[in-house]
Amino acid sequence: MLKIGEFSKITNVPIKTIRYYEDIGLFTPAEVDSVTGYRRFDENNIEQLLKIVYLKENGFRLAEIKNLNDKTLMKKIQELKKKAKNLKKSISNISNLYKNEKGEFIMKNFINDQKLIGKWKLKGIAYKKDDVMNGNLEQDKNYLLKELVFLPNGKDFWVVYFWTKGYIFLNDVPMKYEFVGDDLVIAIDWDKENKPEFYTVYENVDHRPYTQEELIKKDNTDLPFVDDKKLKGIWNVCGFVKDIKDFNSEENKASYMYKTLVILDNGQSIMTFSDGTSKQNFVTWTKDYIINKDWQVTQHYKIKDINSETYLFMEHKSGDYIYGNLKPKFYVFKKQK
Repeated sequence: MLKIGEFSKITNVPIKTIRYYEDIGLFTPAEVDSVTGYRRFDENNIEQLLKIVYLKENGFRLAEIKNLNDKTLMKKIQELKKKAKNLKKSISNISNLYKNEKGEFIMKNFINDQKLIGKWKLKGIAYKKDDVMNGNLEQDKNYLLKELVFLPNGKDFWVVYFWTKGYIFLNDVPMKYEFVGDDLVIAIDWDKENKPEFYTVYENVDHRPYTQEELIKKDNTDLPFVDDKKLKGIWNVCGFVKDIKDFNSEENKASYMYKTLVILDNGQSIMTFSDGTSKQNFVTWTKDYIINKDWQVTQHYKIKDINSETYLFMEHKSGDYIYGNLKPKFYVFKKQK
């Protein structure tokens, strides 16, 4: 059983809000002490509250949640479909704008460049255009974009958000490109000042018209459930490291995507994010693996005792792994006592 303060922290819902939801009859605590009035909450209450939060975040009013039935559900679906259609149109219109070197907003008009389509492998980096022309390239093992793929019609893939003849949008920042012989040269200018910080030179692997589906890396997520008693409990995020050996157990106040991971029985879980939202079974688990079926990845974990504290190291298989085939880093969680 959880006290209301603990219940609030796990669900990331303020105590005042929890009491209000109880007052209007949205849910009832598992136990209420008849003498003190103290409330106690269980796993069913967690599920009930997260359901309320989920519905509220998806446009339901509290009155609709309280009286949820097939009719109100269908009405809300139609309402949201109409909004989604309008939003999709607005997003499409806004996405077709970008700033040029003069700071002017112009349309992302696609112009084909057949020579760009396909897979390219990093050849090296140069800090001067003359070095590019003379073939004086440096190797930088820390530069992550070792390989780029350009899909037909300017379609996005991994860090390439869009491309059109003369420009490649890396993380939606337009970078000029040109061909020097058969090599692809991209002028990297993250500050958008038309003053390249350096140049990346790629050699062509092939000119195949790839699709996203054939390039995405997927794991086998259909693993049988095996219990792990050491994993169960409440874990609070405390770090993000390239390798487990890089972890420093000293207090870290950095902000991360995750906030709290609650490991429940039978492969169930609750994940709380830094933006205040929570999701039940965003990930599931079995011994040695934390599984995200939406992303189709199995993330290996290790539990280590350091300085009398217990830590969970979980692989983070993000887009860099799924699309860029890069080695995953690790989220670090500290077990709540």
